[in-house]
Amino acid sequence: MKNILDLLRCPHCGTPLTRPAEGGQKNLKCPAGHAFDLAKSGYVNLLPPGKEKNARSGDEREMVKAREEFLALGLYAGITDTLASVAAESAAEASCHTVCDMGCGEGWHTRRFTKRFAELTAAPVLTAGFDASKYAAERACKCAVREGLMPASGIGAAHDAPASAYFMPGNIFHLPVADHSVTLALSMFAPVAAEEAARILTPDGLLIVVSSGKEHLLELRRKIYDDVRLSDELPPVPDGFAEVVRKNHRYTADVPTRDALAALFTMTPFYYKTTEAGRDRLLSSDLPFSVTVDVNYAVFRVK
Repeated sequence: MKNILDLLRCPHCGTPLTRPAEGGQKNLKCPAGHAFDLAKSGYVNLLPPGKEKNARSGDEREMVKAREEFLALGLYAGITDTLASVAAESAAEASCHTVCDMGCGEGWHTRRFTKRFAELTAAPVLTAGFDASKYAAERACKCAVREGLMPASGIGAAHDAPASAYFMPGNIFHLPVADHSVTLALSMFAPVAAEEAARILTPDGLLIVVSSGKEHLLELRRKIYDDVRLSDELPPVPDGFAEVVRKNHRYTADVPTRDALAALFTMTPFYYKTTEAGRDRLLSSDLPFSVTVDVNYAVFRVK
């Protein structure tokens, strides 16, 4: 199985990164001398400071905490399990699948996908997840270590497991990833960095875009807004890619408690666009609160 360092590159100069073995050093270095310290949680910050294309700082602590609380209930497990099935059906056979999640957040979907994809393909899976939020990436690392997806000694250490997942702060439009090193790129509910996906994917590699369907969380939207408009807009085929398949998965989830409903609301974009009256209407709803989970999957292959 490949080492995560086979995929990573210096965000400043694009050269390979290594983890020095001498002297117990806990950092990654490139030949040009750029060094990146390993945090206690095992992650390393590969978000290039001062870049013109640098992303915003990412999700704040409140949203990350809300996502962790809600996703722990398992109500969105169907989203990830369907993604793993779609990926396994479309991916070519490989001795090791290498995955890049471009906008992984706190990593819940990424970690679950990595394990499920390895099970379905009966092949090792090595995943690198990047997000603009340092806090989200750090939380994802801690969970990955706890779940056995990442070594406690951090990125670059030996890790012999059928499924591995590493998380780092990084700019999805300027990924610290080697050219043509990844067999599968994921964009889940995030801006689609199609040019970067084409750069890092192997020949015939796959890009899978996961996006909200037109009725996703419709009941929640009807509570907080006076006027709800449904859109049939689907992700277009990116330049340099050919469409493989599209799939929609829809089911109903029952949000059991007021705290869980508040967490779901906080982790959505609606949180920043809702009036106080709309929020109060939602949070005073009868429980359990049933919502539609409506998700689109679009699989594209590099031409």
